[in-house]
Amino acid sequence: MKAVVTKVQLGEADAGFVYQSDVTDAVASKLTIIPIPDNFNVIAQYPIAVVKNSAHPNDAQAFIQYVLSPDGQAVLVKFHFIGLNG
Repeated sequence: MKAVVTKVQLGEADAGFVYQSDVTDAVASKLTIIPIPDNFNVIAQYPIAVVKNSAHPNDAQAFIQYVLSPDGQAVLVKFHFIGLNG
């Protein structure tokens, strides 16, 4: 989807739909962002789990715990993802 942002930024497309997380601080000021009302929007869901045959299950579980922690959620929100608390 970041290719769509680039095409719009370069004037190669008049408009495009992308995830908000694809609009980085580096390009945000060069675009006009029009939020889509919640009732028309589709919210992507990203499951997280340790795979059954993981070579590093403890590390994978630690990563999941970090992502779900307040610090991990703050990182996701910083990059325009919706945290667990909406």
